[in-house]
Amino acid sequence: MTTNGRFIYGFIRAEKGRNLNLMGIDHQEVFLFPYRGIAAVAGNIVFKQFNTLPRETLLQNLATYQAVIERLMKNRHIIPVKYGTIVSKHDLKNLLETACDPIEKHLKEMEGKIELNVAAVWSDFESILKEIGEEEAVRKLKEAAASKPDDKVFEVKLSIGKLVKASLDKRKKECASLIEDTLKKDTEDHIAHAIMDDAMIVNGAFLISRDKQEALETKVEELDRYYQDKINFRIVGPLPPYSFRTLEITKVDFGEINHAKEIMGLGEKSTAAEIKEVYWDLSKKFHPDKFPDDFEAQKRFENITKAYQKLADYCRNDSCSFKEADVRNWISTKAVEQAAAM
Repeated sequence: MTTNGRFIYGFIRAEKGRNLNLMGIDHQEVFLFPYRGIAAVAGNIVFKQFNTLPRETLLQNLATYQAVIERLMKNRHIIPVKYGTIVSKHDLKNLLETACDPIEKHLKEMEGKIELNVAAVWSDFESILKEIGEEEAVRKLKEAAASKPDDKVFEVKLSIGKLVKASLDKRKKECASLIEDTLKKDTEDHIAHAIMDDAMIVNGAFLISRDKQEALETKVEELDRYYQDKINFRIVGPLPPYSFRTLEITKVDFGEINHAKEIMGLGEKSTAAEIKEVYWDLSKKFHPDKFPDDFEAQKRFENITKAYQKLADYCRNDSCSFKEADVRNWISTKAVEQAAAM
């Protein structure tokens, strides 16, 4: 028997539920699931683990997910939900009831803002390496290598490689600093994403007011002229605030929470402050340094730490209940950094 869930694309402001005339993942109609002026953008789906799907299917689904969100952002404000999020209808209703205010806060903070992703790469990476190879320090090492016996050449080549890398890193750092400082001046926020290879200088997400898109694009054009085509710039956007306000929806396992509660010696209710205080007391009492001859001491200490981390994530409010019904109904959302596709 298959179990149907709701694939969540994001949240928007809306008073009523309705179909959006958009086809989502698995060719399912995208609709609004509303609560108190907030609506989840969702689609029906069979529960599945997206990370186990074939790569081609995974990429198709990711493209569909992004297309739905970016289509809606053209005339609405939307906060994305992390790709692959599936919840039951009951859990979605429960989430909207318990997290309506935080979601509204995220919507308000991101209203009128868009994300632009900017990547900068060397236009001719080989020519940059050639320039570095002609620097005096590198050139002298190359000349020294030519006169070394075979058993010593490797060490010199290793030194040359380190020198070339240091020079390349210096150039990239100087360029990246100028590019990012220039683009950050009129932005709300900036996140540097991972550099993909040696030829890439900048890979950043910039959060800006929608009306400043043209100004930022003009700055990129000015940088392009400044570097005289030595650096290629690419802009992706406008995008929803993927890197700044992608929401992650989480649930917990009652068995794991109950086990953690027992390790910490807690009752049916607790607070974040109490959990932290108990953790510090247990950490001091059972620290492995106090039991040098006990081979189980390190494992016991690690179990206490894991229990605390799990309960601290569960008990985010002033108080929390460890009753089974309350734990099973618990569902929460938090903002996570998520790189938009470049």
